[in-house]
Amino acid sequence: MSGTSVRTVAVVGAGPAGAFCALELARLLPDTAVELYDRPDQGPGAGIVVTDDFARRLRAVHPDVLRLPESAYATWDETVTVIGDERIRSGAFGMSGISRQVFHAHVRALAGQNANVRLVRRAVTALPERADLVVLADGAGSELRRERADRFGTSVSPGRTRYLWMSTPAVLEPCFLLKDVGPGPLVVHAYPHAADASTFIVEADPDTLAALGLLGLPAAEAEVRLAALFRDELGGAPLTARTAGWQPFRTVVNRRWYDGRTVLVGDAAHTVHFSTGSGTVLAIDDALCLARCIAGQEDPAQALAEYERIRRPVAEQNQAEAAESTTWFEQLCRSDRLEGHQTVFALRSRRAANTYSRLRERDPDFVARTVARLAGRPTGAEPVDVPLRVGQVQLDHRLVELERQDARYVLRGADGTRAVGLVVDRAPERPLPGIDFLAVRARPEGGRVTRSALAARVRSAAALPIALLVDEELPRDEANTLIAAARTDLVARS
Repeated sequence: MSGTSVRTVAVVGAGPAGAFCALELARLLPDTAVELYDRPDQGPGAGIVVTDDFARRLRAVHPDVLRLPESAYATWDETVTVIGDERIRSGAFGMSGISRQVFHAHVRALAGQNANVRLVRRAVTALPERADLVVLADGAGSELRRERADRFGTSVSPGRTRYLWMSTPAVLEPCFLLKDVGPGPLVVHAYPHAADASTFIVEADPDTLAALGLLGLPAAEAEVRLAALFRDELGGAPLTARTAGWQPFRTVVNRRWYDGRTVLVGDAAHTVHFSTGSGTVLAIDDALCLARCIAGQEDPAQALAEYERIRRPVAEQNQAEAAESTTWFEQLCRSDRLEGHQTVFALRSRRAANTYSRLRERDPDFVARTVARLAGRPTGAEPVDVPLRVGQVQLDHRLVELERQDARYVLRGADGTRAVGLVVDRAPERPLPGIDFLAVRARPEGGRVTRSALAARVRSAAALPIALLVDEELPRDEANTLIAAARTDLVARS
């Protein structure tokens, strides 16, 4: 590493981003003084999720950071999704849940063992004046970033659903619980993070929560009500809230990641929805990259520019993927039509990389069960080749061509039969005489979930088959993915 003119660094926030920044700076720049500021009111937290691949990469640089008591760990290779009476298992390969409290304390302690790192237990209300560089690692709600929002170009966008992050002494399977409570579903993201504790996040549409009388409840009252609603799933165990109350997930974006001697890392720079399980990993990778850029550049401004150049594309890609996941869960929380294996397939395939072919390769039994449910029997056919009846037309293939006739579309069968479809942007409120299917245009931009969002919403509320209209021929693998995920019944060139 080349030299650097940075002699003092103040790191505000001692969560994963801050602690790892201090740890890596201590390793690379033993002559640079690092002050690591930790709030005295730091909450106890719940659990975090890491993959085996990330854990191996982390140990290669810092062998001691994951040497935690076995009681602070839980590992798994599959998840279960509970929909009504169905328990549907699918793969989730090489995952670990870790006690956030134990992990944070351990990494802070490791950083503090270095002679050039000083732990400071107090809140920071102004930028430390003596530091050559100030790292803001104080989370999504960073006050110091908020005070400089115009300089960083900060925007904060709340999602539609509300969530309450909780923990329980019950040791749960890694699972998604989709509980129909009448006004709408409650969706639980749960996983073990220790030998005697699990994370339990409840997400729902605000209209559902309001109808249940949960939306305005203080966290302590919501704990009791939710523990009663999920008594069977929790085995009677209590719930403890780790957030102040019901809140929307807030997506933080910054046009600039540094301003003068101040730089953002982790959630202070960007947030990704908790359903992706990647927030902690992104924060740690930010921190490691920033420390390496500082150590490798003589000019601090060049170091910060290099850090942003490297990490911004990674964060933007993850935020785009998280936006798709957020949208999917928002749709799920407003849906009144859950379809067992196909809903789970949709859950798994909300990420662009998880296509039908990839999931079939990694989890063939689950995919075979999903297609069997679609076909009504075990079959070796792919989703696009599962027969479907549309009006009087018997289809052997679900990639079709439609004919435009005035404001309607016509689907012709090989035997001369025909079905008539109507283009819609919402589910009809009453039966439509003479209409055999509904056609919905795909959005031209966004990922899989965004492009097919309207089709999925109409399908969840309509009794007729849905044809997704696309401008260009869709790859077979993508069509298989959309049909297996019950986002559409047909894919049609318009």
